[in-house]
Amino acid sequence: MNNMGEQILEQLELVDVENDGNKAVLTFLDEDNGEIREVNFNKQSFDQDKGKFVDDPDKAEKVEEWSQEYFNLPFDQLGQAVGDRKDVYAYDRFNALWPVKMISKFSKDDEGQIFETEVTKVHDDGKAMHIEFEYEGDTYESKMTYADYLEAKKQWFVNPQKQKKQYAKFEDKFGISPDNMEELEGKSIMVEVKVAFGKFPYAEIKPFAKKKK
Repeated sequence: MNNMGEQILEQLELVDVENDGNKAVLTFLDEDNGEIREVNFNKQSFDQDKGKFVDDPDKAEKVEEWSQEYFNLPFDQLGQAVGDRKDVYAYDRFNALWPVKMISKFSKDDEGQIFETEVTKVHDDGKAMHIEFEYEGDTYESKMTYADYLEAKKQWFVNPQKQKKQYAKFEDKFGISPDNMEELEGKSIMVEVKVAFGKFPYAEIKPFAKKKK
């Protein structure tokens, strides 16, 4: 296993597929270890507020793409793939058919911790700017979100006003235009772990010192 708890199990046989229309559970047999490994293709996303899985059109589209990419079959016909062999990436709490980069989460017990590290990656996924960094061997991130989740549509939509504010905040905080956000990679940052509303831990990156004019 590597540092992120990843284990690659090569060429496991797909022995069973259970598909209820929203979620397909793909069961692979690891004969060498006498174990089975389940991989989930789920068209729905978990809604924290409702405490249940809800329809997610974006994820459903991705699942259809995965089905075609890995099995050359539509999602509703994945049962026909039984007998295929695939490499399975096993993690502590789930399995996948591709390597998954794990973003660690701080806990409420970490509140108040302040440390210095450096930015390893910055990217904008169309919903938020993600600033990744490492701490004690694990990867964490600070997000600057500018999209809102519209419950009625079960989708994320960009909020132009929020996007403009977040982009301005990014530039004011780091002295770097969002258009050139990759320039932040490799730079030293100071991070403080805070807790919002008494239950949501998050990483706050301190602003860079302003250059004297």
